[in-house]
Amino acid sequence: MSPRIPSLLAAAVCLLSACHKAPPPVVVPPPSEEEQLTGEVNALSAEAALLLEEQHRLVWDYWTEGKAVDIAATYSGKQALFSLENLRRIDRLRHLTKDPRELRALTALHGHFAGEFLARELAEHNDATANLEASLKLSVDGREVRYHDLERLLANERSALKRKALYAAATPALTRLNQTLLRREAKTGELVKQMGFESYEAFGSELRQADLERLAQLAEEVLQATQEPYRLVMERLSQRELGLPFAQISRADIPRLFRSREVEDAFPKGESLAKAQATVAGLGIDLNALPNVKVDARDLPRKNPRPLAMAVKVPSDVRLSFKPGTGVLHQGRVLHEVGHLLHTAFTQEQRFELARLGNPTVGEAFSALFEDLLEDPVWLEENAGVLGDADKRAQYLAASSAHKLYLIRHAAGRLLYQLELHRRTDVDPRELYRALMARTGAMPMTGDDVERYLVDQEDFYQSADSFRAWFLAGQLQGQLKARFGPAWWHAPEAGAFLKELWARGTAPSARELTQALGENGLAPDVLLLRLSTTLQVPMKLDLRRLDDTPAPPPAPASPATTPTSGPQQMPRAQAAPLPS
Repeated sequence: MSPRIPSLLAAAVCLLSACHKAPPPVVVPPPSEEEQLTGEVNALSAEAALLLEEQHRLVWDYWTEGKAVDIAATYSGKQALFSLENLRRIDRLRHLTKDPRELRALTALHGHFAGEFLARELAEHNDATANLEASLKLSVDGREVRYHDLERLLANERSALKRKALYAAATPALTRLNQTLLRREAKTGELVKQMGFESYEAFGSELRQADLERLAQLAEEVLQATQEPYRLVMERLSQRELGLPFAQISRADIPRLFRSREVEDAFPKGESLAKAQATVAGLGIDLNALPNVKVDARDLPRKNPRPLAMAVKVPSDVRLSFKPGTGVLHQGRVLHEVGHLLHTAFTQEQRFELARLGNPTVGEAFSALFEDLLEDPVWLEENAGVLGDADKRAQYLAASSAHKLYLIRHAAGRLLYQLELHRRTDVDPRELYRALMARTGAMPMTGDDVERYLVDQEDFYQSADSFRAWFLAGQLQGQLKARFGPAWWHAPEAGAFLKELWARGTAPSARELTQALGENGLAPDVLLLRLSTTLQVPMKLDLRRLDDTPAPPPAPASPATTPTSGPQQMPRAQAAPLPS
């Protein structure tokens, strides 16, 4: 054999093996921190969505049929879901993401988890407060009445002396309740720090998605602009409704002062839902034909009489509970809940966080828009025949507008009180409450009034939501009238316009909604000018426009550290998810 043959064979083998040599292994890089957290947080979101859906189905059964339900049992096996560790996971991902839509969704999710965490940790205090309130009784003229019935009794009591006695009789009960509320307040402060917030106000700012300092400036301006007009309005109303000068009435008289007696007969039993359905029908919306909407109008004995819109799953399963009732208050509640129903039913946002979580201000504005129809002379002319009498209509509109002005001022005062209370550690809360609320109500504060200083507090500046929602609803109404006429609810084009706004779910801020209207920020003067015209009192309005831009998110923190940002959704009681 030629000595060259082995060499050639070896070379051929080498070439052959090279041709079939396996490619180098593909090195898959480990997932980035953002990718890993995204998978984890998506799983948390999906679990939270399923839990909320389950809870709302139970609440629906309880509300419509009076079934006994155990919401607490739905948390079984999920104790770790709403933990500080998971809150920090969500927050860390918020700091890593650069996409604005993703940041908004994560902020809403973080708010939901923070609310659930607080509800769980405060469950013992919340239960103690609820149980004590339910058991509190007052002794008046040898008879016992429930504390929960106090406002209704005050509204129905003709005698000013008896109203004062009823109101004063509640003070000893409130003294007991205050001790429980103080313990809850102390625990809440501890939990806020555990979640990593520098202060109660920092948490509230994230929760409300608002610059609370700028909102406080607006509240102060509203109080100043309406101070004298408010006194004139209250003087007229007090003389007409109570036969007393405004200087002689007290907070015990307020429920009686704002009764809407002129229109009760205009809203007989069973017609309130039909009026609401006819109203939205003019917008081109048939509630009964919407495949994702269920209206339960059964008159069951154990059904809760209060109307309720419930989004079991947005937007595919939205429900309205209705039980026939009478009067303007019931009609207002039906219209309010229909506003919620339409907002969720026409949402096209499929993402859980942006379809149902987040700050409620915009959703409340849509509800207020429809509830405000009860203060619209054109709508009343169509739907409340008894108001054909011009004097009766004027009296009703004056009373309802005065009540709205009272509520706006009260929300402004409560917001200022809460901010000052949590900023000043040296202040006496009773004296602060006395000073601010005396100015807000334009009436002296008695000792019995001051004892309400804790009962009148709210979690994390809740008044900021309704305060903005009323003004936003005023802007919505103004735009609808300008675009589609005084009876805008008769224009299908108005329905199409609103559907475009509803389609974005809970994602838009109040400022973004005003931009969709062609404006740029919250404008309180629109609503206040309407009230000024109805009440026939001049208001000197020089109110700044609030752009409602929330503070920017904090700088990224190390994953091992506690975050300094926070949620935007109102914490819910663990016993049951809050309905709209």
